[in-house]
Amino acid sequence: MTESPWPYTCVLITGGTGTFGRAMTRYLLDTYPSLTIRLLSRNEYLQHQMAQACAAPALRFFLGDVRDPDRLARACDGVDLVIHAAALKHVPVGEYDPTEFWKTNVAGTDNVIRACEACGVQQAILLSSDKAVHATNVYGNTKALGERLFIQGNHYTPHGCRFACTRYGNVMAAHGSVVEVWRAALAAGQPLRLTDGGMSRFWMDAAQAVRLVAWVAQHGLRGGVVVPHLPAFTLADLATAMAPEAYQVHTLGVRPGEKLAEQLMTEDELARATWYASGSDVPVYYTIPPQAQWWGDTDAHSMWVTPPDQTQTGVARPAVPYTSDTWPWRLGVDDLRAKLAALEEGPPC
Repeated sequence: MTESPWPYTCVLITGGTGTFGRAMTRYLLDTYPSLTIRLLSRNEYLQHQMAQACAAPALRFFLGDVRDPDRLARACDGVDLVIHAAALKHVPVGEYDPTEFWKTNVAGTDNVIRACEACGVQQAILLSSDKAVHATNVYGNTKALGERLFIQGNHYTPHGCRFACTRYGNVMAAHGSVVEVWRAALAAGQPLRLTDGGMSRFWMDAAQAVRLVAWVAQHGLRGGVVVPHLPAFTLADLATAMAPEAYQVHTLGVRPGEKLAEQLMTEDELARATWYASGSDVPVYYTIPPQAQWWGDTDAHSMWVTPPDQTQTGVARPAVPYTSDTWPWRLGVDDLRAKLAALEEGPPC
């Protein structure tokens, strides 16, 4: 499998031993075998596991934390693409330990920006979250601020590193996700613990997340947010799709910081977004330009210019808001069963 263009020789993935990091590493190894891949994470055991499962001379493991600017600078030396996936993510934990979330998701992101500036990195991509839209919890607020920091990093590198963001919902079957938790409960014969049957979310798997980030990297985008076009579903339908008929489900109530519905773009963002796809079989990506752009308007990357064959024509502007409880593209029980069956089991790498 080969794709082009890919103007990079050395990639650093922060949080590289997480679900996304493993999936991205597998994609890069399969698609660009001459690429050097550095993985920065603070989990020694996961690094050992990944090294055993994914032995490749192109891989370099860096034990460290984005909270440590010196270690980041060492990891970024000689790198031309940084994919910043490291984050603290579990919403209820953030409500109890907001300072720790700030240290990783905000101060750590600022450290990544400074390391990219100092080391002459060409492109940096932040993985953000739908929780950043109309944020009502600590995690969402830290990701919203991380997006602003990353976008305005371009102000300091108008002819250097290009900073851009991706934003998407929960990755299905990721570590700690509802799919992983419910599969473990089913295997143990335990009831499914459901917070609220009316709760809705957007569906995205690790392969889609990888494709989104690779698309941004290939186009070298600067200064905005790229959002995928995703279907929505309810947690009640997901429980029905996963559990046998009449299986016991316990409703627990919404946990601290959780929303009943998620939103991927504000109404204002959707109104000024453009969208791209290369054909009917390729997902639409919404691109949100920066509102405050002080690094100049002569850089084609900052204006979100893409090749003409990337423009999807005839796509009607979707109804606002891009919110999981009212979004018209919905997955029913049968759709969810098909998608669950297609999910990869275990680490992709």
